[in-house]
Amino acid sequence: MKKVKSKTRIKNEEYQMFVEEFLKEKADAEQTQNVVREKTYLEKQAEEFSNMQTELLIDDLPVSVGYSSIIGKREYQQDSIAAPVDGQIVYDDKPKFICVLSDGMGGLSGGEIASNVACKTLFDDYYKKVWKRNDVSYYDFFSYESEIINDKILDITDENGESVHAGATLIAVAIDGDDLHFLNIGDSRIFLIREQNIIQLTHDQNYLSVLIEKVNKGEINEQQAMSHPKKEALISYCGIRELKIKEINSKPLKLKTDDIIMMCSDGLYRALSRNEILEAIDNSSEDMNIAAYMLTAAVNDKNYRGQDNTSVILIKNNYIKEERLL
Repeated sequence: MKKVKSKTRIKNEEYQMFVEEFLKEKADAEQTQNVVREKTYLEKQAEEFSNMQTELLIDDLPVSVGYSSIIGKREYQQDSIAAPVDGQIVYDDKPKFICVLSDGMGGLSGGEIASNVACKTLFDDYYKKVWKRNDVSYYDFFSYESEIINDKILDITDENGESVHAGATLIAVAIDGDDLHFLNIGDSRIFLIREQNIIQLTHDQNYLSVLIEKVNKGEINEQQAMSHPKKEALISYCGIRELKIKEINSKPLKLKTDDIIMMCSDGLYRALSRNEILEAIDNSSEDMNIAAYMLTAAVNDKNYRGQDNTSVILIKNNYIKEERLL
């Protein structure tokens, strides 16, 4: 067992060194990985945050929201979702709510705890600090909360008080009337589906994005980029020593009637093509509850070996401002 732990620590130290070298940081952080498969202290904690709900349906409102989350072929569910219930979706006669999704980093101990901390913190703070205010800077709110979340995840410890170096991606969509505000840290994604077109709103924060920039500059070719052994390594995530990279839209996106926003972990977009996503949603576009289920069912049908946890939130906009009716 000691040899296994030693190899695991070496692997995770190499990963951390890679990330910190890219960010030009000098740190001695050691990444550890849970190699014991019986229930640990952290896994018992994770059960308290279990989010194995499959679906949410909100009817007769200016928006429709649905979500689905499956474990895939992993032993544990490390994705987390926070979505509003009926009484949290409209304020002052207009849509006003937040949806949050986080993917715990499977290679790091406590990923399931990290994703739940990220979702719960952002979701709860939105309804405490933002929901009933009209003078909100979503940019400032997301920027401040991401630092709070990062610190909380850095502080996660095991039963002996030892740091577990947990990590998680984080995406959030806040709707305020017909304005969409979003936050992105890591490589979970937010898409806009409009008139049968699917547009990725976020940018993946992994080393592949850096390699693609090098391709565009002529420094390396595409084959070198796509074959790089570290291309999937995240260069930003919640729980990193210093959170330098986060994506927040400074200007809100104006939603149109029948727009659909899709938030998902990488288990979905790595398994389904864009045409498959559009087909699943189009076949159940009147019910986001069913559409979300259809997406995760389509992933399950692929029956991929080692299929990752897969989570998706769908938001359909039915809201029309009164002045637009004139």
